[in-house]
Amino acid sequence: MVVDYSKWDKIELSDDSDVEVHPNVDKKSFIRWKQQSIHEERMKRNQDIKNLETQMDMYVNLNKRVDKLLSAFTEQEGNFGDLAKIPIIEKFLNENFDKTEKSEGDNVDPDIATYNEMVVDLFEQLKRDAIKEKQNPEDPNVIKKLMLQHRGKIDKVTEEAKVKLKELHQEKELHISSDDIHTGFDSGFMNKKIATTDEDTQKINDAMEAVNLKQTTNQKDELPKSLKLNAPLQFIEYTNEEDILKLAPETETFGLKIPYDNYKMSMQFLLSNMQIISGQQKDALMMKSFEYQMPDKNSPMTYQIVHQSEVLSYIREIYDMKKIPFLRVEEMEEVIKMFFNKIIFNPANTKGKDSFLDSVKSKYEHIKTRSEILKKEQIEEVEDGEIEGVETIQLKSLDDSAELEVVLPDFKSTDPEEIKKCEAFKKIPKEMQEALKTQNLDEVNKVFETIQIDEAEQILELFNEADIIGVRAVLENEDDFNNIKQDYQQQQQQLDKGEANVEHIVEEEEEIPDTADIVD
Repeated sequence: MVVDYSKWDKIELSDDSDVEVHPNVDKKSFIRWKQQSIHEERMKRNQDIKNLETQMDMYVNLNKRVDKLLSAFTEQEGNFGDLAKIPIIEKFLNENFDKTEKSEGDNVDPDIATYNEMVVDLFEQLKRDAIKEKQNPEDPNVIKKLMLQHRGKIDKVTEEAKVKLKELHQEKELHISSDDIHTGFDSGFMNKKIATTDEDTQKINDAMEAVNLKQTTNQKDELPKSLKLNAPLQFIEYTNEEDILKLAPETETFGLKIPYDNYKMSMQFLLSNMQIISGQQKDALMMKSFEYQMPDKNSPMTYQIVHQSEVLSYIREIYDMKKIPFLRVEEMEEVIKMFFNKIIFNPANTKGKDSFLDSVKSKYEHIKTRSEILKKEQIEEVEDGEIEGVETIQLKSLDDSAELEVVLPDFKSTDPEEIKKCEAFKKIPKEMQEALKTQNLDEVNKVFETIQIDEAEQILELFNEADIIGVRAVLENEDDFNNIKQDYQQQQQQLDKGEANVEHIVEEEEEIPDTADIVD
């Protein structure tokens, strides 16, 4: 019988029985260094695998959105020009993809932008790239070309990531670690099962963790304060003014992804994530409903979010009656179960559930009414030169004695300065070019009303480069004109007199004899 010994090639031995080292090197230290090196390489390899898998998953989701955009905005559909309009791109993505979907993983920043936001940022970057390359950022053909170039780069990086990931997996398979060892045929015995409650099980687990922690840290007397038994847990509370409306990922999942009428799922989720039952999180979740109600008054997500926020509110109010200043797991678990079992799942008394749903309906109607008021305020802001609460640029002279005027470059001139101005003018979006050709400042401001502040600032830079806007003095009567004319004539006479004096001085200097010979 031939024995295949190749299966043992994958094992990395860390035993010191057959290790030979230099006499000047401590053998035990060498063994420890070797073991540490093996563990570090294994951890780095596993981390690289996770990072590449997360990266590839992100590229798949981004490409899915980009491909959908390129296929939807075509000349056949008649909307090809919208490919260069950021607000339309953003609206399309939110209508066709999950607005909250984003990359997740152990090493992923929880505050990372969503996939939709990443694609919108990409289009904004493409428009900036088009300006740098002296191309029209409002031309859909330019945007599509740049997008396809970027798409090709992503495909290339993805292929490289696949090759690297395959190499890492092959390298991992060459070595066997304790993670790869599984129990096969085994025998043993079990004591008769002793009935225990969930509370007893939790205490046993906590005690075992405490014992293990003492052994591993070699601290016989005390544990770290954050890991002591019965240490109070913390509610999720973002207290900074900037984060007052920030939602924890768990709260966002509870409010947006768990169906409001699936109470069993809601109860199980809260039992596992009771830290989100805080005043700040339930208020922030309620405010989240405005994001869905404002653009779409018939959005079903508004009721969904309001309902889940009210669940958090009810449970927190019951818990506050216990007057416990921190999160105690046993007490909060009791409150959660009591709310669902006695108010939601109680068939003998439906008044509790009816009262809860009436409260949800009242809050829902309040959100709808308030959203309509905010919409009206936004309309008024638009009339004042603002769009969707974002300030826009308007051109106006701050001096009552002067007016702004539109000065077009000479498109037929061969002067290098005029040619430079013409090139800058061509970079301006076509809609704004048409408004400038009217040389009417009101028409220019009308176009600015439809442009967001960032894009408007870029256009102003082109205005400055093309020397588009000039200043014209305004004279109220003929006396003002005569005064200005008289001042000009006096200035001109002084200039002429000054030139004459300069010429006289120059002549006198020419008559001065050379004193070099006298000195010699």
